[in-house]
Formats: sequence, C-alpha cells, structure tokens
Amino acid sequence: MEIQKDISSNALIEVPSRADIKCGMTIAAQLVQRYGPKYWPVLERLKQEYDALDDMEALLTSLLSDADKAA
Repeated sequence: MEIQKDISSNALIEVPSRADIKCGMTIAAQLVQRYGPKYWPVLERLKQEYDALDDMEALLTSLLSDADKAA
C-alpha cells in the first residue's frame, strides 16, 4: 500500500488499494441492500475512487508509452 503524508496533521495515511476499495464497495452494497438507499452515496463515492484509479493508470500508461516512442 502506498503511504502519503497528511499535511494537516503530519500523520501518515495509507492510500487504499484497488482491492481495499472493491471490498468497501461490496460492504456498501450490502448496506444498501439491507438498509436501503441512504447508503447509496457511499457506494457511489467508492465507485468514483475505483474508476479514478483506472483513469490514472490508463493516463500513466499512455503518457509513458508516448514518451518511449519519442525517445
């Protein structure tokens, strides 16, 4: 897991992995199923984070591939 520094408190925080986010999404889905749509925003937020990882990885791959071709 990647570790980043939290500027506000100088404490180290862990960046969640794809597996961590997927686990959270599963738990959020169970909450929605059991307790209703009031937990839907949690699931949506986790989905955004999961998609952001995909977008970030795709962008890095594309940029690094372009850099390799230019070199």
